Amino acid sequence: MATAASNTTQQDQTSCKVFRRLDPAALTPDSIHRLVVGEDTSLRVLTQTEATVELGDPFATMLLLRGTFPRTAGEVLAAFEQLTGTDDPPKGPMFFLVGDGSQIPVTPETVDLARNMRFLVTLGNGPEGADVLFSSFQPEEGNVELMAWDRATGGFNYYQTVGESSAWVFAGNSRHALVEPSEGEGPFESHPSGNFIMKELRSPWINWHSPAAPIMPSAFSDDDPLRNHPWVAGKEPSGAITLETSVARPGIERWTRARFAAIVANGGQINRPERIIRQILTSPAINLISSHNVSANAASSDTVELPQTFFVDSSLTDIAGLAPPPPFAVPGEIYTQSLQTFDVKLTDGAKFVQPGDTHFAFVVPERAFEDQAVLAEAARVGLVTLRLAACLLMVDFPNPIFSTRRRGLLAHVPSSATLADGAGAFSDAFADAIVAAATEPGTPERDFADRWTLKDGWKESFDAELAAYFTAVTDRLTTQAGFDDYFRLAESRRDRVRTMPIAESPLLFASTNIPPTPRTMTANGTVQEG
Repeated sequence: MATAASNTTQQDQTSCKVFRRLDPAALTPDSIHRLVVGEDTSLRVLTQTEATVELGDPFATMLLLRGTFPRTAGEVLAAFEQLTGTDDPPKGPMFFLVGDGSQIPVTPETVDLARNMRFLVTLGNGPEGADVLFSSFQPEEGNVELMAWDRATGGFNYYQTVGESSAWVFAGNSRHALVEPSEGEGPFESHPSGNFIMKELRSPWINWHSPAAPIMPSAFSDDDPLRNHPWVAGKEPSGAITLETSVARPGIERWTRARFAAIVANGGQINRPERIIRQILTSPAINLISSHNVSANAASSDTVELPQTFFVDSSLTDIAGLAPPPPFAVPGEIYTQSLQTFDVKLTDGAKFVQPGDTHFAFVVPERAFEDQAVLAEAARVGLVTLRLAACLLMVDFPNPIFSTRRRGLLAHVPSSATLADGAGAFSDAFADAIVAAATEPGTPERDFADRWTLKDGWKESFDAELAAYFTAVTDRLTTQAGFDDYFRLAESRRDRVRTMPIAESPLLFASTNIPPTPRTMTANGTVQEG
């Protein structure tokens, strides 16, 4: 087996940027290379036999394994379009457009602003999502990222081109995100559970072209070749609506079902249940959500609607069946005053500065849909009971993401589980371990234990607890001091996201003068610092 590059360093193995560091000249043209970071110590060329065994997705079987090696995103699409009907090629395409600065028109002052405009193209769109998805900043340039569903083994296969080389690098399958030593390495730093990422998953889909915020020709300069490019002109009319409902959600659910189906096929044996529970208790991934109010109109608005999931995990309602929260909103004048108090502005950290918030107001992280899908599937197969899920999520419930208290419960996850033991066996064992450790008041273990002992009356008790919290939050939203506290809390959560690989541009969030420090919400609706 040929090798084609120097060994990766330990630092490389913790970053998806490893592929950007590869030297295009070190790759063998028109070849499939393999670099599953953490598992492979060096880049190597796969033989035809090796590639045929490992790669069962349509990109590999219909193009690469037949000797077709497109160099750019445009060539990928053209190669699929040239396939005949007897090949049963994936149908499509659909074009989507996103950019962190997509709502900032090009003017003489902003012409040099990096808007991070990029395309997503999907093929083979069906009830379970797309079979092939690829992303590129320019259709006629290299450095293409591609995912394709493996029809033989399940999961998405991840591919990458490097510069202008015609070689493709296979970076792993979704299942590599879940096992050592590839877990969290290479592309799975950004895709921690092996899923497709649409970080702005829900309406109003800030940054994506959509009816709520169309990406207009004014976002491109007059001489930009993309301004009149067919992919721009032919972008999906409903944009992010279609991407969410027809690509992202079904694709995430597809991989999640396949992941648990593999467990069932293995006799229900789970050697690392902590890997599943981590997606319930912690925030390995996030989505972004915002108000539906355009921030520029806030001053003239009676109220600015706020995302419910900033205040509470929607899984408590959608999966555990608890009562939903009320709508949350802040008076427009209070929101506007907070923008002034905290010197809120959009900036690229260089020349561009625009006073005010992002296009849609109050962009904040929320619990990732991919983690909610894991919880739902874990409940469906009987690994986690709804009672256990509710008791876990009610620990530190005012902080639906980035909760250090809930994270502490991971210490009590049993080392293995078997679905064949019957519904609730793992849940009881996990709960018993937490309760046994609940010796001190004020600990997350005691919080859990107090709720677990409620047994049949847990729903009514939790609903009452949440209702009191929602009332406290609603009351504080009517005051400047209350919303200022929530704005500071939001900035603390944004600061966490800024350290994540999905934060690729300073335009993702507005900047503020708020000092970086940890902040947490309490059950009485107040915010604590430190």
